[in-house]
Amino acid sequence: MELGREAPSPATRRSYTSPLRAERATETRRRIAAAALELFAGQGFAGTTVAAIAERAGVSTQTVYATFGTKSAIVRALLGQLEDDAGAAQWRARIAGEPDPRRKLAAFAEWTCAMLSTSKAVIAAAEHAASDPTILELRAQGDRHRRQALEALVSSIAAAGALQAGISQPKAVDRAWMLTGVELYFAATVGCGWSDAEYTDWLAGLLQEQLLARHDR
Repeated sequence: MELGREAPSPATRRSYTSPLRAERATETRRRIAAAALELFAGQGFAGTTVAAIAERAGVSTQTVYATFGTKSAIVRALLGQLEDDAGAAQWRARIAGEPDPRRKLAAFAEWTCAMLSTSKAVIAAAEHAASDPTILELRAQGDRHRRQALEALVSSIAAAGALQAGISQPKAVDRAWMLTGVELYFAATVGCGWSDAEYTDWLAGLLQEQLLARHDR
């Protein structure tokens, strides 16, 4: 130490190292989540062990437990970032800015497919971790968000005078909500072997048929 220069206090040293420590923790968390997602996609929730996640992420098993706690907790974290991973903000802006009702519904069908396709492994893992009350609440929250988005969508179609005659806005939302559920996506792409493009075209056509006045289809 140079004469006349005081040593940094412990608090000062902590202030230098805390940002780096936080950055490392964030990166570790990201690597663990990414490793878990890859393994869930390839081996399923039940077939994926915490030890396998740790090995894929390049960390110790203890680090996985310290960072997340359980496999279900990892699924909860992945569910929480689904919309961001699928580019939700950009899709919302595109759908809201589309003036043509038919193209607006087609864009919503594209967004639905993008969301479900990106989230396929996480959704499947969540199905197998459904006994976790937090996961149940996250799924319910996702359904509420989807209904709110559809309420705004149907309201904009009705404001444009393009909603099918004889159908109320709540009933139109119900129709769209049922059609855009994950069950139909998995039935089409997994059960029937459809491509995402085939599912999107089919969903767009159904939404247009079920919601739009005949002259707008």
